[in-house]
Order: sequence, then C-alpha cells, then structure tokens
Amino acid sequence: MNDSVARYSNEAIITPDLLKQMAYNEKMAELGKISAGVVHELNAPLSVIISASQMIMREDDVPEAVQEMIARISSEAQRLSQLTKGLLNFSSHDETVGETDLNLTVDFILNFLTFEAARRGVTVLRQLDYTLPVIRLDANILKQILLNIIMNALQAMEDAGGKLLIETTNDGPDRICFIIADNGPGIPDETLDRIFDRYFTTKKPGEGTGLGLFVTKNLVESMGGDIKVSSRIGGGTTFVVTLPIQQ
Repeated sequence: MNDSVARYSNEAIITPDLLKQMAYNEKMAELGKISAGVVHELNAPLSVIISASQMIMREDDVPEAVQEMIARISSEAQRLSQLTKGLLNFSSHDETVGETDLNLTVDFILNFLTFEAARRGVTVLRQLDYTLPVIRLDANILKQILLNIIMNALQAMEDAGGKLLIETTNDGPDRICFIIADNGPGIPDETLDRIFDRYFTTKKPGEGTGLGLFVTKNLVESMGGDIKVSSRIGGGTTFVVTLPIQQ
C-alpha cells in the first residue's frame, strides 16, 4: 500500500489531507474542553465583581463620578458573564431543540464577533424585525450557521471600511429568514457555482478547510431550510437563509 494512504479496519481510505483535517478537528475538540474549564474559572471572579459593584452602588455617600464608574464596571462584568454562559451553551454537544428567538441569536453571535469585526475595520449594521415569531430548532445549530456565514463575510473584507448588514424578516406565514450582506470584493461566477462544495476554498493555506459553507448548507437543509447566495465582482455578496417556523 502506498505510504501516503492509510486504512482503517473497515477499509475506509484516509488520505493525507483528510488525516490533517481529522487531526485539526481533534485539536479543536481538546481546545473546546480546555476553553470550557477556563470559562468556568472566569465566572467565579465575574460573579464577585458584579456583586461587589452592586453593593457599592447601594451606598449613600459614594460620589457620583465613582457611581458612574462602578456602574460601568458592573455592566461590563455582566456582559462578560452572559458571553461566557453563552459560550458554554454553544460548546455543548447536547441538543438544544426548543423555541428559539432568531433576533436574540443574531445578537449573541454579533456580540461574540465584535472584536473580530473591529479588528478588520468592518462596520456591522442590524435591521432586526422584533415582531418575528420564535422558531423551533436546535439553537446551537442556528448559532453555528450564523457564525460560519458571518465569519466568511468578515474574512472576505480585509480592507478597512467594509460594511456588513444582517437583516431578519418574514418569508410568508410559516417561514422566516435572515439576510447577511457585505460590500466586499464579490465572488466570480465560476467560484460562486462551487462555493458550497466540500473542501472548496479560496482562502490562503491554513486559513480555511473548505468545509465551512459545505457544513452550513447541510445544517440549513437538515432543519428544512434553504440557503441561497448571490454576488458580483466589486458589488459584495449576499446570503439568504430561510427557515421554517415549525419543524
């Protein structure tokens, strides 16, 4: 047998590229376990900070300037606490099927990616319809879909001044959708036709696996939804994901 090919006992062929991907997945799984422990450790001091700041704000003789500073500390600590709790939920392997608010999920992912967007000089705009009904699905899968598409858009806008618009809206009486549009360089037609193919990527080596959008499409379709993409060179790219309200 060729040295570049290994086999499992069930005769499944493992190519070098697939082996690297498996090793990467294993590394990320271990990193996820470590991160969960770090998040637990962060929650304890954050709880102390929140409690202490609230006690200080209840005191009568605290100067107004100090009150404002303590209130800011409390607000930021609560924000971090909510983020860490969300990360724990996001990293869980358990199914979280239930009534899910699309807008709250969008807000969570955008807050999670605030630093990434700022680092790339991307302005994020939100047009969220808060009258939308809740949808019944796995919230963690919805987060993964949003994360994959938004990260893909952010990575496409390397130059400062990029804009990313996320919109939620109705798509008939029994379906809702979200739209993610960027003003990046756009995608050529020959690439657009392959964008959801397994292992297809236009990113630099080490920056992408070619599985993100492939997985995203399969996740959307597994929930009875539909994903479409449109793009033009110099005119940005738009993803539209439509999901059923009830499955």
